[in-house]
Amino acid sequence: MIKLFSKIRKQLLNENKTGRYFKYAIGEIFLVMVGILLALQVNNWNQERQLNKEEAKILKGLHQEFNENITRFDDIYKLQEARRDGILEALTSNIEDLSIEEFDSISKVIGWSWTFDPYQGFYNSVISSGRIELISNDALKQGITRFQDLLNDYKEEEINTMGFVDENLYPYLIDNDFPNFETITNIKERTEQEKIIEKQIYIEIYQSNKFENLLNLAFAYMSAIFTEGPILREEMVSIINLLESEIANHK
Repeated sequence: MIKLFSKIRKQLLNENKTGRYFKYAIGEIFLVMVGILLALQVNNWNQERQLNKEEAKILKGLHQEFNENITRFDDIYKLQEARRDGILEALTSNIEDLSIEEFDSISKVIGWSWTFDPYQGFYNSVISSGRIELISNDALKQGITRFQDLLNDYKEEEINTMGFVDENLYPYLIDNDFPNFETITNIKERTEQEKIIEKQIYIEIYQSNKFENLLNLAFAYMSAIFTEGPILREEMVSIINLLESEIANHK
């Protein structure tokens, strides 16, 4: 094609058609510029398509991880609620009327600690690699970035509660011959005599001022979990909804 253009220009010069030569040269330059612009446009289109493809991949990966995590959070949060309800039951029940099985049930939910440990492999990869900048929705990008701070706030309250229980409640129970894990969880059968003895131990512990104070403090620690938890969950729901909207736009 270049040889053809050169041949035409040479022919015009040989024929002293200078005016036509310059017009032709200008036209040729114009065509070359159009070709370059088209090539750049195609290249930009290809790059944009690749970026959109990568963004869609990121959106789907985050959507899967956040969906798994909100299910995991709900499971743990229910266990936290059960613990809170167990503490309230221990504080408000007529202790002497409780059966050994009821004591076991209350003690089990009070004594077990639970923490929300989300899957964050894909999330951390997106953040650390800077690929979060490929997400075009600013509200979604901000929510994803904000999530880690809200998660840290929530987990801090879980850790504070667990630390208090580990350092204060457990030692007190151990020092007062609290029934062991195997009997509370029915792994080991009690004899009738053991039931009588352990129920009396339960009554003495549950009626003690020290135990009541420890439960009240544990309840106070847990209240922060139920402040931060709904905030964290609301953010996860918002992120999931935005992810689903963006994924639909990429189809």
